[in-house]
Amino acid sequence: MKTKYLAIHGSAKNSEEAIKLCGDTLYKAGIVSKEFGNLCVKREKEFPTGLPTEIPTAIPHVKDDGITQNAICFLKLDCPVSFRRLDDDRKEIETDMIFNLAIKDPNEHLTVLQNMMTFLNNSEVLVKCKMLSNEEIIVYLQEQLDKS
Repeated sequence: MKTKYLAIHGSAKNSEEAIKLCGDTLYKAGIVSKEFGNLCVKREKEFPTGLPTEIPTAIPHVKDDGITQNAICFLKLDCPVSFRRLDDDRKEIETDMIFNLAIKDPNEHLTVLQNMMTFLNNSEVLVKCKMLSNEEIIVYLQEQLDKS
């Protein structure tokens, strides 16, 4: 199943607001349930997704029966927000790039996460994501992530 990519630009006071921006965008696109953003926020509190990659990012996600298709909403923030780290939840990272994953098939979940980790560990790719327009990012993510 092909993944749909959405890209938005916005402002958030904290990680919770940032996740809800993505959730609302995915909901308005008809991809997730109305509760998806709140479910991601809830999961983030228990299982943080901040990645201390060379350019820090976060990949909030949650399994939800309301997901109609695989999608990734990329949010570029005006100012960074703090996310607790995936590898050490006592530490935080500041990031202005969030990739909110909505994966319909639980069997594909791990594959998508592994592909994202490979993608996010490439700082050149992340620098490019920061510079591209929303429309260009969608094309770029399709090229980079749909290869596998």
